Amino acid sequence: MTAKKGTIMSLSIDLDIQERMKAVAKKRNISVSKLIRDMAEKNLPANDDEEFDTVIFKIPKNIVSDPNVLKNWLSLRLDAVVKALANS
Repeated sequence: MTAKKGTIMSLSIDLDIQERMKAVAKKRNISVSKLIRDMAEKNLPANDDEEFDTVIFKIPKNIVSDPNVLKNWLSLRLDAVVKALANS
């Protein structure tokens, strides 16, 4: 990650997404700008030659503390992910 923030960039985002971003940033005690930079860093390839398929799971908080339940939850979704990626 670069040390310098760079120039200011303007973008248009739907109001509901703005509100969700504000809520997440507040919960994490960071600015919305920092949240956007973190999301971009996570989802953009490091260079033009690098290509990835991104898979995001929204995992219920009540299962993350139990490794067996979490493993079972992820296992149930594995075949669907493999099928979706293989057909993309």
